[in-house]
Amino acid sequence: MYKKILFKDAFQSLGGSLGRFIGIMLLMMVSAFAFIGLKMAGPDMRTSAQNFYNQTNLADMNVLTNYGLDAGDVAKINQQARHAQVEYSYLQDTTIKNHKNVIRIFSLSQSISKPELLSGHLPKRNNEIVLSNLQKNKYKIGQKIILNNYQLLKNSKFKIVGFVRPSDYTDKTNIGQTNIGAGQLDEIAYVRKNAFRSKNYQIAKIRFEKSKKMDSFSDTYQDFVDTKKKSLEENLKKRAVQKNSTLQSQITQNQQKLDLAKMNGINVVSAQPNLDRQKSLFKQLGPVNYVINDRKADSGYATFYSNAEKIELITNIFPVFLFAVAALVSLTAMTRFIDDQRQNIGVLRALGYTKFDACLKFVVYSLIASIIGVAIGSIGGFLWLPKIIFNSYTSNLTLTNFKAGFSWYYLFLTFLIAILCTTIAALIQLVFVLRQKPSELLLPKAPKNGSHIWLEKIQPLWNRLNFNYKVTIRNIFRYKVKMLMTILGVAGCTGLLIMGFGIKDSLVGISHKQYGEITKYDIIAIQKSNLKSSEKDKLEKVLSSNQIKSHTPIYLQQLTKRMDNTEQSIFLLVPQDSSQFDKYFVLKNRKSQKKIELKNNTVVISEKLAKLLNAHPGGRITLKQNDGKNISLKVGQICEMYMGHYILMNMATYNKYFHKKVRFNSQLIKTNASNQNKEVARKLLKTQAIQSVNLNTSNKKIIDNLVQSMNKVMFLLIALAALLAVIVIFTLTSANLEERTREISTVKVLGFFNNEVTMYIYRETIILSIIGILVGFLIGNWLHSFIIDNLAPLNMMFDPRMLWTNYLLSALIPIVITLVLSYFVYRKIKDIDMLKALQAVD
Repeated sequence: MYKKILFKDAFQSLGGSLGRFIGIMLLMMVSAFAFIGLKMAGPDMRTSAQNFYNQTNLADMNVLTNYGLDAGDVAKINQQARHAQVEYSYLQDTTIKNHKNVIRIFSLSQSISKPELLSGHLPKRNNEIVLSNLQKNKYKIGQKIILNNYQLLKNSKFKIVGFVRPSDYTDKTNIGQTNIGAGQLDEIAYVRKNAFRSKNYQIAKIRFEKSKKMDSFSDTYQDFVDTKKKSLEENLKKRAVQKNSTLQSQITQNQQKLDLAKMNGINVVSAQPNLDRQKSLFKQLGPVNYVINDRKADSGYATFYSNAEKIELITNIFPVFLFAVAALVSLTAMTRFIDDQRQNIGVLRALGYTKFDACLKFVVYSLIASIIGVAIGSIGGFLWLPKIIFNSYTSNLTLTNFKAGFSWYYLFLTFLIAILCTTIAALIQLVFVLRQKPSELLLPKAPKNGSHIWLEKIQPLWNRLNFNYKVTIRNIFRYKVKMLMTILGVAGCTGLLIMGFGIKDSLVGISHKQYGEITKYDIIAIQKSNLKSSEKDKLEKVLSSNQIKSHTPIYLQQLTKRMDNTEQSIFLLVPQDSSQFDKYFVLKNRKSQKKIELKNNTVVISEKLAKLLNAHPGGRITLKQNDGKNISLKVGQICEMYMGHYILMNMATYNKYFHKKVRFNSQLIKTNASNQNKEVARKLLKTQAIQSVNLNTSNKKIIDNLVQSMNKVMFLLIALAALLAVIVIFTLTSANLEERTREISTVKVLGFFNNEVTMYIYRETIILSIIGILVGFLIGNWLHSFIIDNLAPLNMMFDPRMLWTNYLLSALIPIVITLVLSYFVYRKIKDIDMLKALQAVD
């Protein structure tokens, strides 16, 4: 029977200290929601993508070549791809009549990298086609399209019969590059294999049996693919040498036969065009070249892979601070609750109840608060938060099939942490309380003795303070634990807010800085080697057109360096006119904003590259050239750069390090209007003098999409941090009021008005909140620096500067919350029954 009374008392305490109970419950709910949701986001993202890749049997590697895959290539690939599925397909890059967009048409895959059918049906006839679902707003099922170029296809006219989701092209805005149109692919489509009439395949898709059992996002999988890729590259490189030798021999022999026939007076009318076509093809396509791409060649796959990794960085930081703040505040709330109930504990002990019986109320109180909070928070953490993060990161990808996962490990771990923060913390405090005798516990806890504080020694300041402020400051120093917990609680919330706002601003600024302040050109056009005079004339005509504002020749070369277990591309730029180069590429130091000049004997490198290589002015860096040889360069200056890795030098420096003169192979181009960029790119490629083009508008769009996705996640984290600030200040305020009811009543009896009593009590909270905000500035600044350094992809840098508005916003939120809750304090003080409070047992 007596146990029933204990449980009744325990449950009655929930309502008797409702504000504290709700505060602890909300702390555990928000902490569980953030911890589970953020911890599950990465695994859920990978699982959702993995399910899609398994469903479509996405290829591990694709092999392409500029001359098509002949029977010898097929035999070589089959020999290398043992214990693997290999499927050979055709493709054609073309444009649709009355449309300028470039479309890549594949032969429909039967087993590897199959597209997912979303509506309609797959092609059943040679004149039927299915388009990517990104085009469903432009075209309709049943509509017919006519292709402008269809050399490899049997038909030029196709009927749209469905829409699909391509498995190997998942980026909505950056599908890939091509050598027709504006140099960028806009659409993907599929037809039957028999719709092609090409003799040679254009692509080989390889899916290894062993990789099917691996996690696509694991290091084990990537190492396995890298090994297979390297082996295949070495073998195909040897074959390319053989084929090039054969091709050159054939052209030479045919030319000799033709010359001999002419000498003998033989009619060579039919032989000459064939030889011209052979030479023209070799001129257009260049030497035989094989390209082997793994899954990361799809920018959507690479972006998703990076995001799934980077979200785990946030999950290892944000929930830890969240739970730390929750633990501190919960510990404070439970400690105050126990101190407030010490006389009841004494009564129970005096009546003969055991120490465990005396603890039962607090165990039940804290357990119920923890269980309810974690239960509600975990539901949202498993089902809602990971989906929001997935949708944010895939807003510019075609991946949509989110699969929510569940983890007993994270659920039990969350319950354990919550119980440690509340119940175990309460039991530790109870151990100290129960050491006292029941007779001691029946007496009110003696108030702490007043003592001089260090601030009193500063007489000019102390003497100018009025009575109310002196009392407030002395009370703050009397209750040091409460002071510390309040400061740390507010500081943690402020730090998380600064981190969120700081990362948001660090992301937003880079697009404008990179493509508005640093790279001033609009297009970079890479020329083909050994141009004919006619091609040079066509190119010069386009470059001198009224659509182009200015242009300058540069030398562009790609170097590589293995960093953080991945091969990174580094672009070497050598301008023809260094004095005019800043019109196209502004080189400056990020911190000092001073312009950098290209000097002899040293190179300028981008900041992210310098950081990865731990390079400093005066030091040296070693990079790999295309022929596999290393080159060592002396660093002169480090320039501001947010996208890509760059090395810049003048002609004299290039001649010194590479021991040869510069042959300018590219053009930096500024157009008169950004809406003309695509049209200019089309004209450049039509000249046959340009190998490929790169538009800054496309690069800017990639960054903007990344920023947009990450901004959504940052807004979510900011909202969580703001919610935590509300709960922390509410919990501390509620606990403060409940334990100081008698003090408040005494002050009111002495004649203080309600608003004066409110300030008497709440002034401490305001002062401690301001101190907590200032401490939070330091915490947030460190968090921001740490995450910015580690969150960006290897080839990008986020702006590390912290804007003053971040501090202002992060301070305003807890300040506003504190001021709003002052009304809650006023109402509570106004409703206090002074007589009942003062009649408490002394």
